[in-house]
Amino acid sequence: MSGWKIQPAEVQSVLSDVQVTAEELGTALTEDTFQGVLDGLSWGGALTAEVATAVNAVLSDQSTHLANIGNRVTAGTLGVANAVIAYNNGQEEMSGTYQAELLKSAESGDFQYFVDHGYQG
Repeated sequence: MSGWKIQPAEVQSVLSDVQVTAEELGTALTEDTFQGVLDGLSWGGALTAEVATAVNAVLSDQSTHLANIGNRVTAGTLGVANAVIAYNNGQEEMSGTYQAELLKSAESGDFQYFVDHGYQG
């Protein structure tokens, strides 16, 4: 074993906080929310049409960035949780594998490795 001293309860507490905050972010940034903003700009007809077009362009441009943020949060919580469980079970190599898969999932948005190999429950 390495010289690390992981405290699972504290890691779980941080991961729980991250999940709650991520859920709040997801709830605030729905397509319906964005559509409501665009609909709200339609009141002025031709006067506000360009504003709605500009806001829509910004939202479209940023949607990829928002998806990437979501992927990184999800990958981080899955990877850290699984790595800590593996580490606590004395499976240091598996812990490292989870860390590597965390990085791959964050980039790709593909979480199948954790579905297939992650700890359940």
